Amino acid sequence: MTDTVVPVTNDKTISSTEETVVDGDVVTTVTKTKTINSDNSVTTTTTVDKTDQKNGENVATTLTQTISSSSSDPDLDKKIIRQIEYYLSDVNMTRDKFLKNEMTKDDGWIPLSVLTTFKRLQSLSTDFATIINALKKSISGLIQIDEAENKIRRRPERPLPNSQAELELMLRNRTVYVKGFPKTADITIDKLLSFFEQFGSIESVQMKKQFKSKDFNGAAFVVFSSDEKAREFVEKSKEKPIKYEDGSMLECSLQDDFYKKKALELATGGKSIEDDGKEKQKYDKQARKEKRKDELEKKTNEHLEKLNNENLSGAVIHLAGMTANVTRELIKAKFNPFTKMPWIDFNKGDAEAWVRLNEANTAKDVLEKVLAAGQGKLMIDDKEVICRIVEGDEEVQFWKEANEKRAAQRTKKSERFGGGKRGGRGGRGGHGKRNRRGGQKRKRDQEENGDNESGEEGEEEEEEQSTEFKSPKKAKGTTTD
Repeated sequence: MTDTVVPVTNDKTISSTEETVVDGDVVTTVTKTKTINSDNSVTTTTTVDKTDQKNGENVATTLTQTISSSSSDPDLDKKIIRQIEYYLSDVNMTRDKFLKNEMTKDDGWIPLSVLTTFKRLQSLSTDFATIINALKKSISGLIQIDEAENKIRRRPERPLPNSQAELELMLRNRTVYVKGFPKTADITIDKLLSFFEQFGSIESVQMKKQFKSKDFNGAAFVVFSSDEKAREFVEKSKEKPIKYEDGSMLECSLQDDFYKKKALELATGGKSIEDDGKEKQKYDKQARKEKRKDELEKKTNEHLEKLNNENLSGAVIHLAGMTANVTRELIKAKFNPFTKMPWIDFNKGDAEAWVRLNEANTAKDVLEKVLAAGQGKLMIDDKEVICRIVEGDEEVQFWKEANEKRAAQRTKKSERFGGGKRGGRGGRGGHGKRNRRGGQKRKRDQEENGDNESGEEGEEEEEEQSTEFKSPKKAKGTTTD
């Protein structure tokens, strides 16, 4: 993909979305466009076009809002550097399958046009010149800027770890466990990052959460840039206790020491042998849940890695304007004669859908054939549907969100059928046949109603820095979201 350098003096469209809602004979289309202006302010234009197909009436309304640039933020350069260096850090890159896939396309280079689709960076700046000027001030030696100044990469002399296991081994001695923070909602990743930066260069902060409520539990894992920095921080905390901004005393230990202490507490329940075992049982149960959560996250990441390697360019078609009666089967019937088993991302009642084809660069040819079969129109449930090919940044974003959602669904499905339950495939008690019959009935009901939980045919908290879209809408912490 070739990036076009846009002069900073010109206005530039950074995103455009369109949503169509059908209510009887009235079709309402809402178009939202964001444009960055020459002064780095952002203008959002919303156009609402309402058409009554019965009497031919049409009303269009346009609203415009301009938000001043955040360049007045004195810490903007620092925030941009911190965010992008996190994207390319060992911690993130080892598990961020989307960015790893992007790195394989152009000798490690990642276009700024891709990075600026991440919501966290968007909240700071989408202006290439602002981002590049900030990165030039970085002293970490991690990032290399290309001559055209429209893409970046990790420096070749800073290769990634080969695996998650190798990364964990590298991070073991430079990760510190810190507890004692106020358990309040105003404690954020940004606040913790700013607090810890006074003690030296850090790569990431991971906030620990309560298992059920997901509220901050007052503890965090902090990854320093080196073993020496981590040990130095812990030793200083022993010599002179470290206080948070509100005066809270912080307890610090290396990650290895924390896990050893936790294992001991797990074995004893934190009490003497004479004490009753109720607290220990409660702790054991919580530890098993956390371990299971980590296992599920690992499975999801494995699914995501596989899916990201299967992305197909030029293979997605967007449909808009469906009636409430449209099902996936009706959509499939229009495409099946021209392509083999398309995947339909759609829930009954939605006004739009995505058709994912099984071969790259076939969307144009397939759509032309579908329209030709309908004499230039795509009619579903006696209603003309608006259709177009998904391309460019929108296509990149589609695959990112779709893959994250599909990976989570595959993990959930594997747990439902064969994973994590006693009694084998039939679940507790081994009533396998009865459960399978029930599953088949549910599947038939879902197919008839066009509303299986995944919204796709045949497919199925800890807060932390990450690239966005921690779900199709996601990740947490100093995130792209």
